[in-house]
Amino acid sequence: MAWIRLPRFRRAVNVFNPKLFESLSLAAFLAWVGLGSDALSSSAYGPPEIYYALKGHEYLAVFLAIGIPISVFIISAGYKQVIALFPDGGGGYHTASTLLGPKAGLVSGSALIVDYVLTAAISVASGTETLLSSLPAYWYSERILIDVAILLFLIFINLRGMKESIKILLPIFMAFVGTHIIMLGFGLLSHVGDFPSIASNTIAGARNDDQLYGWIFIAALVMRAFSLGGGTYTGLEAVANGVHIMREPRIQTGQRTMTLLATSLSLVAGSLIFLYLMYHVHEHSGQTLNAVLYTAITSDWTIAGIHFGPTATVITLVTEGLLLFIAANTGIITAPIVMANMAVDRWLPERFSYLSDRFVSRNGILLVGFAAVAILLATGGHVSILVVLYSINVFITFTLTMAGLSKHWFTQRHHEPHWKGRLTISVLGFIVTASILAITIFEKFDAGGWFTLLVTLIVVVLGYLIYRHYKSIRKITAELDETMLDVVPEHLEPGPNLPLDPRGATAVFFVSRFDGLGLHTLLTAHRMVGGFVKNYVFLLAGIVGQGEFKGIKALEDLKVYVEAEANQYMAFCRNEGMAATWFATYSTDRILAMEELADVAIRYFPQSIFFAGRVIDNRARGPFHGLLHDEVSFIVQDRLQHDGFSMMIVPVHVHGIPSQPPRIELPISMSPDMELVQQEDADKEGSKAKAQAQETGEAAEQPTSGNSQDVPRN
Repeated sequence: MAWIRLPRFRRAVNVFNPKLFESLSLAAFLAWVGLGSDALSSSAYGPPEIYYALKGHEYLAVFLAIGIPISVFIISAGYKQVIALFPDGGGGYHTASTLLGPKAGLVSGSALIVDYVLTAAISVASGTETLLSSLPAYWYSERILIDVAILLFLIFINLRGMKESIKILLPIFMAFVGTHIIMLGFGLLSHVGDFPSIASNTIAGARNDDQLYGWIFIAALVMRAFSLGGGTYTGLEAVANGVHIMREPRIQTGQRTMTLLATSLSLVAGSLIFLYLMYHVHEHSGQTLNAVLYTAITSDWTIAGIHFGPTATVITLVTEGLLLFIAANTGIITAPIVMANMAVDRWLPERFSYLSDRFVSRNGILLVGFAAVAILLATGGHVSILVVLYSINVFITFTLTMAGLSKHWFTQRHHEPHWKGRLTISVLGFIVTASILAITIFEKFDAGGWFTLLVTLIVVVLGYLIYRHYKSIRKITAELDETMLDVVPEHLEPGPNLPLDPRGATAVFFVSRFDGLGLHTLLTAHRMVGGFVKNYVFLLAGIVGQGEFKGIKALEDLKVYVEAEANQYMAFCRNEGMAATWFATYSTDRILAMEELADVAIRYFPQSIFFAGRVIDNRARGPFHGLLHDEVSFIVQDRLQHDGFSMMIVPVHVHGIPSQPPRIELPISMSPDMELVQQEDADKEGSKAKAQAQETGEAAEQPTSGNSQDVPRN
């Protein structure tokens, strides 16, 4: 699929521009908007699920209204540690990979990818249903088309750039915050006098249930409610995943964003659960629990005799529904970041680590967006189905992250003076998240949770197979390097500065580093055209992907590496008496970089012939080879040939050329003085000749031995 190229919104920018990272990075407030909306939007379905689980024991809502903020701050405190340990981003994936091992990282990353795809799907479906509930009924039948249109719009604005998408959706986020501060704040303040009676009723209810069922029943009921409302916690990990896109100093910005997110989520979720109890809210047909609550809160809102409570309720619900679309955008933003980090570690195709000319992982955005579209179409956009699949995976990542942190701080107990407090937080986080994960799987397994786990397992297996493929390729290239680099002198000196002839024929090579593939291509081309080529030019493209887009320091390191590799080619050529030079550039787009390098070579050396190497190994080539390798050389070859320049792709057979000649099926005509010998006939002729030679040898030995007696002796 390397031939598929979407139109660019602008030409590639200078990646070494010192203002680039500042212009693209997010301050804490914008990061809260872009990455925190997933967690805040869960107020539309997380707290209601918790309250429904308490049916008949609603007094326990007081404990949950207190316990949820505590658990949110425990988990967020753990992720603040993740931000400090991994300021280059990666979040739960890097934490599990580094602290528990690569395979744990694969499981964590795979769970996050599936979770974010489901986040995009369920958020759009839920938001559409919320908005359509205030419209005529016939609109509801069009919800799938509306869902797909919204997802396509979110894909488009994210392709334009992450910061741009956040700014477009910022007014919706602020409207949600403003309306809910007014709604929830008024609901609490207007019933402050009810707090003593609620406290006494809670104590009485707890004593009664303790006598009837025991405290174990109460604890189990609270834990079950926690687990069924696990969707409330989703989105807390997004900040740690995207900390690398935040403004310097990253650690402080990331931790400040996490504080904003944890505080806002705790206030909204805790207040909702407490207000359900305070207003004695019960489920009404055709209305969400939040809609019933908002109606109760605004029931007596009047100004100058005009009752505007219903209008305020509708506005609040609309902002809630629209916020769900921003939550879907969070999934489309954050999943490609996780995928890019996994691609850098070779768990996913390397193309997912590439950045577009707008510095977003375009391949990841497209995959996540269209996967969400496919899920919506498969489930008919029914929130009741999607919600079952939703909250399991994020707790897999939570649990692995807290386990990794616990292991880290325990092993650092002799070196880190504050290890006890940090270990306590991570252990508490592990207990909370592991408990919710276990109960959620138990409760939702038969209702569809098994399908989420199956999909996650499939992603894990695919990731492992992709890693094995890349590992086999690395082994092949290592063998090629070991073989070819033997021709390089141990202490390579650049030799004299040989003059270049800009008007002479020039061999131009696309190379990535000083390795066996590049040397094989160079030596093959030298044997073919060395008789008339006057110059040897090497083109190197430093590709700025997710692994390099961490700041100016990482880009400077990339530049040093690329130039060192280029200088080795020039030194080798000069050592062999060949005039050589090199050109290098740095871009997020490999094809664009190679095209512009070719233009530079043509400008300086008009008589250029281009070469690129390609590793051929039939044993490692499978049906998905094209998805795992971009094969951009063929695209550049086509465009150079279109412009009138020759380019040869040199095959490098790492295990030798196949010994069997190709089979000939069609009748062949040829010149009268040319005779075609089939392989079968050649084998027969060879066997016959060998037998005749043996017979001739035996006959020659007999007369020699007989005539020796007749030789006269001197």
